[in-house]
Amino acid sequence: MKKLVKRIGKLYFLLYMLLSIAGGLTLFSCKNNIQPMLDKTNGHFKAEEEEYDDSLIPGDEGFEESSMLNPIYYVGNRMSIVLAAPEAARYYWTLYSLEKTETAVWVGADEVLKTEVPLPPNVDRFGQNFALYIPEIPDMTPGTYELKLQVLDKDENYYSDIAQLVVYDQYYLETIKEE
Repeated sequence: MKKLVKRIGKLYFLLYMLLSIAGGLTLFSCKNNIQPMLDKTNGHFKAEEEEYDDSLIPGDEGFEESSMLNPIYYVGNRMSIVLAAPEAARYYWTLYSLEKTETAVWVGADEVLKTEVPLPPNVDRFGQNFALYIPEIPDMTPGTYELKLQVLDKDENYYSDIAQLVVYDQYYLETIKEE
């Protein structure tokens, strides 16, 4: 029994030595460094050296004030929305609540009453970025709102854009505990 254990031990040692020598020869027989292989693989994911910003700012030729905001934004009543205006000298963001009111029957149309929504003090109305956390505003219930952006460029030219902000009820599925 002892002889069998010694033979198995010698075979394992011999196998280990052969595999070590084969691995070493394979490793040292490679002519190429690993770096060119990595560069070739990662070359597909490298960013371009120079990025070109083709966005127009107020005052540029071809700038359209109606392109400052998207026509409509959708946001859940438990979420936030963050928007950025183009580069300008001054900014002013205003949020209005839109409530449809019925007018006289003979007019045959609905009148839309716009009322400004009071925003909490942490919302920057005068900055380039407009960040709004919906749960912080108690008057902001699900419905349609109007967001107005007004900017003034360096030459004191006024630009304005309006977007619809649709706030919807956001539901989370909760697990039901069995009693």
